[in-house]
Amino acid sequence: MKGEVLGGRYRLEDRIGGGGMAWVWKAEDTLLHRPVAIKVLREEFVSDEAFVRRFRQEAESAASLVHPNVVHVYDVGEERGEHYIVMELVEGETLKEYIQRHGPLPVGRALQIATSVARALQAAHRKGIVHRDIKPQNILLTAEGRVKVADFGIARAATGTTIVHTNTVLGSAHYFAPEQARGGFTDEKSDLYSLGAVLYEMLTGSPPFEAATPVAVALKHLQEQPVTPRKQRQEIPRSVEAIVLRLLEKDPAKRYTSADALLADLHRALEEIGEPMGEEPIPAGATPPRASAKRQRRGPWRRAWPWAIVLVALIALGYGGARAFSAWITVPNVKVAKVEGMSLTGAQAKLKAQGLGSLVVAHEHVAAKKNTVVRQDPAPGDVVKKGRVVDLIVSSGPRMVAVPNVVNQTVGQAEAALSDFVPRVVQVQSNQPQGNVVRQHPSGGTLAAGSTVVLYVSSGPGNVQQTIPDLTGETLSQAETSLSALGVTVTYVQYQYSSTPSGTVLQQSVPAGTQVTKGMTIIPTVSEGPPPAGGSGPIGGPEQIPITYAGTESGADVEAWLVDATGVNPVFNQTMQPNQQTQLSDVTWQGDGRIEVFVDGHLVYSQPLPVPQAGITVK
Repeated sequence: MKGEVLGGRYRLEDRIGGGGMAWVWKAEDTLLHRPVAIKVLREEFVSDEAFVRRFRQEAESAASLVHPNVVHVYDVGEERGEHYIVMELVEGETLKEYIQRHGPLPVGRALQIATSVARALQAAHRKGIVHRDIKPQNILLTAEGRVKVADFGIARAATGTTIVHTNTVLGSAHYFAPEQARGGFTDEKSDLYSLGAVLYEMLTGSPPFEAATPVAVALKHLQEQPVTPRKQRQEIPRSVEAIVLRLLEKDPAKRYTSADALLADLHRALEEIGEPMGEEPIPAGATPPRASAKRQRRGPWRRAWPWAIVLVALIALGYGGARAFSAWITVPNVKVAKVEGMSLTGAQAKLKAQGLGSLVVAHEHVAAKKNTVVRQDPAPGDVVKKGRVVDLIVSSGPRMVAVPNVVNQTVGQAEAALSDFVPRVVQVQSNQPQGNVVRQHPSGGTLAAGSTVVLYVSSGPGNVQQTIPDLTGETLSQAETSLSALGVTVTYVQYQYSSTPSGTVLQQSVPAGTQVTKGMTIIPTVSEGPPPAGGSGPIGGPEQIPITYAGTESGADVEAWLVDATGVNPVFNQTMQPNQQTQLSDVTWQGDGRIEVFVDGHLVYSQPLPVPQAGITVK
């Protein structure tokens, strides 16, 4: 791959490392003329579509995390089937390599590095990003000794697939939280446990638990307490030991509640020993003082102990022990329930009953009611491990938009200005220039994006002027009869609750006494009677309502409007042919509801809900 160019700009130069998931290359960004590091996904994972999707999603999420203690993700891409992530190139070494070269760190320096990592976790957790693989190998020290945390977001892609059962991830077992070792739900507190294991190693030179196999290490995380740091190194202050042991609590409820709380204790510990809270770069090649002579005298034993541990572990983890441990950490599969369309609380309860976690990752403005789940990942029916977190995208309700006034504009200008709505043009005779908007409904206020705005557009002057009468106080039927005699049409009816008897005209869109031409349209506002008891009233539906056009005119414009406690809302608009049948889907209403149906702008049906089982037939 050396010399290959990815994404038309990243030239691969040298392979500088690799892990179980990806190879790491040093490359040049030929567009910005800077060195970068590129992780190229290993070939064995490319065929796993679910893994690749999660890999890209998490990398894109990590790209939004900008912090001085985080290795910045610049780009994500795919080239000829090769999936890659472009990152900041950090010149230096890993914390693991540094500990292996120098042994235990001075207490002050260990606390400063832990503080830098905690700050990185603080920034990530505030964005809802959990690392899930904090270990010394993922903590980089620059040539100046600055601290950078790598691989944010990538570990979550790994734990979402079968890769969790490979040696690659089990190779991180020295730093796993107990809930990770068991294959259960992980969150911010799992990262804090892992940081506790890293801090333990910085102070003592070794992880809190060691054994011959990753499985044996994981078992110790689940069942054993670590040797306290001060038993290995007496110069460690008790306050620092307390921080480490609280981080390593097996019960997440007993750990620090957040990175913020941890940082407060780390700052106090640094103040106690007189060390600065910021990073203190270690000059390149410098060797910090040894922690203690006791540590130096352990050389021969350190060379021999792995073989002893291997022998003991092999005996302890015999066939019966291995089966018991397998039963302990084996996590059952679960088929993810469908929660799309449910309320957020209902969806979370349903997932919890399955043993699944949930996380709201985004809110979107959609037509669905506020706090309704509109999408989920994994998808309904996917088989996952119990304890898996299901990402939920939740409706924040329809986007409300101010209605602009477009009167006197051309119909083209008006439609452009109403791009957030659905303009409905009604031709009317007028002395205004042909094609201009004479008036609109509604004329202002705010509406949900996608709502209908009626535009009355001039078709030119008419020959006969008519005077609109005062319709208030008349019944709707009386008003329609009066207007029909004048050649004026009722396009649709606006209903509202009122103490005035139901069916009485309360107001009219064209004032009484207005001179209009024949063919003019008008919208009366009619009383719906008093509002239902108890405020907005109960929710009715959903109903699937058959609707049949029994007229003889081809291409009739059929509209249906729902009138309920929330107002007047369109629920159906379709051009229909004679004897065509369709249905209104999932009609729900609040309080007392009714359906109004118009054919070519004329009201032909008005009935309270629910509609009879036979449905609606109109001509």
